[in-house]
Amino acid sequence: MKRQYIIQKLINKINAKSYLEIGLGNGNLHKNINCKIKMGVDPCGYPQPTFKMTSDAFFAQNQYTFDVIFIDGLHHSYQVEKDIENSLKILNPNGYIVCHDMNPTDKNMQIVPRIQGVWTGDCWKAWVHFRSHNEDLSMFVVDTDFGCGVITRGSQTLINQESQELTFENFENNRKEWLNLISPRQFNQLFE
Repeated sequence: MKRQYIIQKLINKINAKSYLEIGLGNGNLHKNINCKIKMGVDPCGYPQPTFKMTSDAFFAQNQYTFDVIFIDGLHHSYQVEKDIENSLKILNPNGYIVCHDMNPTDKNMQIVPRIQGVWTGDCWKAWVHFRSHNEDLSMFVVDTDFGCGVITRGSQTLINQESQELTFENFENNRKEWLNLISPRQFNQLFE
C-alpha cells in the first residue's frame, strides 16, 4: 500500500472535490491523483506547481479550502508542525490531512540535516506534538510507505509524552502508541 492509494481512498470516501499537495517531488503522485480540483505547492517549481513558493508563503496568501491535503514538504519537524497547523485552518468539514514519512525505520533516516539517501526527516516529532496536545483531532499512522499519517477532526485520547524527550530511542520504545500505528489491513477495514 502506497501513499497514492491512501489519498485516493480518502478522496473517494468523502467524494472530495478539492485536493492540495504540499511538496510535489517529481510530480508523479499529483499527476495520478483523481480529484476535480488539484493544486500543488512547491518552491522548486517542478513539475509546474500551481503555486511556486514555500508552504509558508502559500498559507500566508491562500484563499482556498480543501477536502484532502497531503503534506510531504520540508521534512523538518518545525515545518511539518506549521504545515499541519495551517492545513487544519483550511480543511473543509469532514476533510482529511495525510502526512508522509511519519514512521522512520532507523535512526539515520530521521536525522536532520539529511545524512543518507532514504530520508524521512524528523516529521514524527510534529506528529507526536499533535497527538499530545489536540484532543479535537482523530489521528493514526498507517504502517506502510514510511508511515502515512491521517488526521481528521474528531477526538482522541492524548498521549502522555511530556516526561520523555523526543529522542529516536524513546520513539522506538513508544512507536505504536505515539503514532497510533495501524496496519494497511486495518486502514482498509476503516474505509471500506
